[in-house]
Amino acid sequence: MTKQIKIHDGVVGALVLASVALGWFVDPRWLALTALTALVMISSAFTGFCPVHYTVGKVVKP
Repeated sequence: MTKQIKIHDGVVGALVLASVALGWFVDPRWLALTALTALVMISSAFTGFCPVHYTVGKVVKP
């Protein structure tokens, strides 16, 4: 597993975890962020483009 993939997985996991926690403790509308994250993950499976992976690739060199 490369450093970029580890960072990507950490960012996406933290985003999902934070949005679920905010949805549970603050306001259920935060769950829309979880849904948006899932939508981007599903679309990236078909298109091959993930904004988080693209950004990490620009910032972190292999």
